[in-house]
Amino acid sequence: MAVGVETEQSRRCRRCRSVNRAGDKYCQQCGASLARRDITTRYLCAAAQLDEKFADEAIKEFLVEPFRAVPQTPGVDTTAVLREAVAARARRRIRDGVLLGLLLVMLVLNPLWFIAWLVVATVLAVVTGKLTPTKRGAAIGTVLMVAVVLPLAGISVIGYALGTVFGLGSESPGSELGTAASSVGAGLGVGVIVVPFVLIVLMAVVLGADEFAVHFLVFDRFRTGTFVPNREMSADEQERWLRGLGLDRFAGPLGDLARVEQELARHPDKVDVVVHRGFSPFVGAGIPLHQQVITLPLEPADDDAEPETINVTGLQDQVSAAMARLRGTSSLGPGRRLEDLVLREQVLIPADRLVADRAAVPGVLPSLAGRPAPQLDPEAARHLADASVEWARYYRCYRIESWDRDLTTSCYLHVGTNQRMLFLEWQFLALLPIDPRYRTIDRHRSPVLAPLRAAAVEWCLLPATVLRRAKTVFRGFKALQQRPDKIEPAKYGAGRSLRELAQAELVQSYFQDVDVERYVRIMDSTLFRAVGAYLQERGYSVVEFTKLADPVYNTYDLRGSTFVDSAVGSHSSVNKGGKPAKEK
Repeated sequence: MAVGVETEQSRRCRRCRSVNRAGDKYCQQCGASLARRDITTRYLCAAAQLDEKFADEAIKEFLVEPFRAVPQTPGVDTTAVLREAVAARARRRIRDGVLLGLLLVMLVLNPLWFIAWLVVATVLAVVTGKLTPTKRGAAIGTVLMVAVVLPLAGISVIGYALGTVFGLGSESPGSELGTAASSVGAGLGVGVIVVPFVLIVLMAVVLGADEFAVHFLVFDRFRTGTFVPNREMSADEQERWLRGLGLDRFAGPLGDLARVEQELARHPDKVDVVVHRGFSPFVGAGIPLHQQVITLPLEPADDDAEPETINVTGLQDQVSAAMARLRGTSSLGPGRRLEDLVLREQVLIPADRLVADRAAVPGVLPSLAGRPAPQLDPEAARHLADASVEWARYYRCYRIESWDRDLTTSCYLHVGTNQRMLFLEWQFLALLPIDPRYRTIDRHRSPVLAPLRAAAVEWCLLPATVLRRAKTVFRGFKALQQRPDKIEPAKYGAGRSLRELAQAELVQSYFQDVDVERYVRIMDSTLFRAVGAYLQERGYSVVEFTKLADPVYNTYDLRGSTFVDSAVGSHSSVNKGGKPAKEK
């Protein structure tokens, strides 16, 4: 549930701060636009068309397993992005299927040309970094070379020799045998030389057509003024066709996801449920920055007075109220981003525990033949705050979205107590900006030279990409297999959100780097003060708690994507790395 969210906040003008009526698109006082600039969906749709790895991972994560939990991704139209991923994959399969067919014909007709092209393309791919040799790839390539290419090359040499012999035999004038031999030799010459040349031209045409299609979509139709999340809303017939490829195959999963998103939008007052797989339960929040864990003995401030009982939910409410006060108009947050601070209640549940004991958390997984519930009623969720279930944890999430939702800083707070000791755990995470490769759609790109240049590069490296293209065409997505007597938890738990799949390895500017540190320090300080005030109000000593809070020195260097923590109770370093994705 969004705790303490002001109903008029979405209608408040960011320029003059006046409150407008629901549905107003422009401020009635100063005329400024009331629409919130949100570019995430557009960039992720472009990512699906530009990056094969992103599209495949998105499909595998969200559309293959029918019962997998759907992590919430604020500001992203998940269904629209997944439709784009499906259409992009269908386009690539058509392109690569045609190219593989043409390459196969060329291999049969003239293996010598193919081998020469393959060697040159492989060297160029390795030198330019487009191809990273692996043991498995080298083994498969060697087997194909020995079992297929070399025998066909031998046959080609024999055929060429026979053609030469028949050609020499044709020199006997008036001989019927010579005439027949001449015809055979001419046919072999056409088959060995002319047809492969035509095939090479056809491959260039296929690659060029694909590059122009991608350019048309990404650099023309996905511009700020022309992009529409739903292809049916587009007036361009070609765009509707390109973005509709392959959707029939995934119509069921896409419709199911759309219903989940609609359900979430209808009940903003409920508590989020995150059923996860893997180590981190904070799906969708990005990478960890700083964790603080405190165990504090509860001692009365006055020996003669009995302190009040600590209520876990009450303490959480005190912190939420303090965080909500940060929304006031001030220069504390650049661009008044603190005014849009989001407060959510969340229940984090590991999938392996949930499928083993569904009855422990009623309503989360009513049936093994369905998805986990994305939300719970507040009463049921807050009941878990008393640690009634070991593996179902109740957290309050405080989220600040900045830089047009391109950078998100989150704080998760968990509290426990037995009235003699207080346990506090809070975790800061950052969802880094979208990968710069997907932002190139806003730059000027030549509508003719750029696609031709890209097609020429792909053409030069084409034989070296045979294995990857064959994988795209022939290897489909399969749901996880499980035995009849065993339940596979990964079929139900979410791994990463779409936004996490597309995040960069680094922040993109100094201001973004320092803003994350700013928001972490602000929320950290606010949280400490709120907890201290709560303890004082109930008659507990805060001397030891104050010592833990003073001083706190944290260093966050997101420019190098390394986070070094020297706060009390935490000493950690996180380094996030990644491999470059394959393009188009």
